[in-house]
Amino acid sequence: MSVWEARDLPVLLFLSENPSDDGMLWTHQLSDQPRSDLPQLSELDFLRSVQTLRDADYVDWSSTSAEGGGTRFFSDFQVTGAGKQVLGLWPRFDALGSPGELASVLEALAEDAATEEERSNLQRAAGAVRRTGPEVVRSALVGVLSGLARTQLGI
Repeated sequence: MSVWEARDLPVLLFLSENPSDDGMLWTHQLSDQPRSDLPQLSELDFLRSVQTLRDADYVDWSSTSAEGGGTRFFSDFQVTGAGKQVLGLWPRFDALGSPGELASVLEALAEDAATEEERSNLQRAAGAVRRTGPEVVRSALVGVLSGLARTQLGI
């Protein structure tokens, strides 16, 4: 089993499923005792994983500080979009496929549209996507989806 499978993936999943209400993450950098909320890892291994995950751009924080007894805390801690992508919780913009595939999805959505106006709009969008190059479609979707994500996350 790799370090990713044994340590980093479980930590990333745990951090994603248990976000801090105040944006703070605490650990004890000098302890080899099991972490209470992730007992298969020691506090030190948890810290190493958090640092590794940041190197991979899967988590981020604004600042970190250590206290005298070995406690380390991270301010404004969050799992990033890249971290959520690796967990399958966030869209992979590079996996959107060809304009034809996206147009097919829009056409399928049009078939089940609740109103005639929605159906017509989705069909027109599918036609426009089919006439557009893949890079233009990807760029537009990345911009739209990124803006939507930032709005929903308040960032």
